[in-house]
Amino acid sequence: MAVQQPIFLWNVFPLHPHEPGSPMSNRRHTRAERQACRPLLMWLLENLRPRSVLAIGRDAQLALVDLQVEAVQIRHPSYGGHSEFLDSVFSHYGLGDHVPRQKIAELTAKLKCVMDPLRIRAKPL
Repeated sequence: MAVQQPIFLWNVFPLHPHEPGSPMSNRRHTRAERQACRPLLMWLLENLRPRSVLAIGRDAQLALVDLQVEAVQIRHPSYGGHSEFLDSVFSHYGLGDHVPRQKIAELTAKLKCVMDPLRIRAKPL
């Protein structure tokens, strides 16, 4: 069972927003930051011409609505949303309506490597 079509992942704000003076921290992007990246996102959508756009999480959905981009909202996998996220992705791509429980841990580990590379914290020397 695999997705038989190309998938392109992109963030509505593709950079790493962090607190001033703390580059390893995380924060939400601002509307102004998102607007600054709008031309790039719109260029990507116009040139890739995706059949569908999945908004992973509420922030992505609100950002895409603000940009007038039609998208299917699915739950973000953080904070206990792994099962719902995987179920939604599997359903969207016609891979079944439910992810077997034994696969969730394996898929979650792979997903974390793809979705959250910037959440790795550096330890002080």
